[in-house]
Amino acid sequence: MTINIPKQNKKILKLLSIGFLLLLLFSILAYGFGLRINFSKSYPVGIYKTTHKQSLEKGDLVIFCPKNSPLMQQALQRNYLKPGFCKGGFYPLLKKVVALEGDIVEINSSVYINNREVPNSQLLTHDGDNNPLPSLKNSRRKLSKSYMFVMSDYYNRSFDSRYFGSVEVSSVLSHVEPIYIFQK
Repeated sequence: MTINIPKQNKKILKLLSIGFLLLLLFSILAYGFGLRINFSKSYPVGIYKTTHKQSLEKGDLVIFCPKNSPLMQQALQRNYLKPGFCKGGFYPLLKKVVALEGDIVEINSSVYINNREVPNSQLLTHDGDNNPLPSLKNSRRKLSKSYMFVMSDYYNRSFDSRYFGSVEVSSVLSHVEPIYIFQK
């Protein structure tokens, strides 16, 4: 059986194919040059560039793979996390480092770092579908050298260390900084 495609449709199909291939090539090149697009709610939708920074400091924006655990699998099932290439099938997360080695993190109704309340850090008890969120409430911990505490200071409903705890520093894939934000 032979399918006859009109010449006009063949041209359109050819242009669409070329456009798709160019977009794919551009995406690969952009990724190779360290460009990342953020679509999550944790930070503004936009283009972020990886940096060559080696050390971690409070205030750094980092992309990291969360540790595979039953809690993270549940977060994936509830769509708090997107599917991706990290171990466990998660997409890497973009968060801000708010505490590092030696910092004392206390979680009550809000997060306190070294006895100072972190702005917009109130704990939620339930998600938008009324599912109970994991709770680290009434905990106090001094972070060891290999751990960091990460949060979003942009979106107060972010799924972050308030709910899954501290994160291994070795899970950081890159530091990033915004270069173009699509919405303000």
